Amino acid sequence: MTLEQKYDEKRLFCRMEINAEITYTLQDNDSIYKGQCNNLSHSGIMFTTEHALPEGQSLELTIDTKSNKFQPMKALVEIIRVEPSGDDQYRNAGIIKEYK
Repeated sequence: MTLEQKYDEKRLFCRMEINAEITYTLQDNDSIYKGQCNNLSHSGIMFTTEHALPEGQSLELTIDTKSNKFQPMKALVEIIRVEPSGDDQYRNAGIIKEYK
């Protein structure tokens, strides 16, 4: 970590707030689920879903900003934390294991 990084963040990569639709498929399952990206960094993602995902779950996730400026981003993600966020929604934190 460099001296220029904020002490209270203690992160190697900055986190950006992103309000974009995501779709994801669970490992060994072809069903497509939807959610909403909350924030993103080089190595992690926070997104909201209607279903609680188990910690350790692997999934393939696509972020689509619906903008002509940016192509949809695909990544393999492992869930590390899940929190209820009200209104039958769950906030899922994941580590980005690989970009596709």
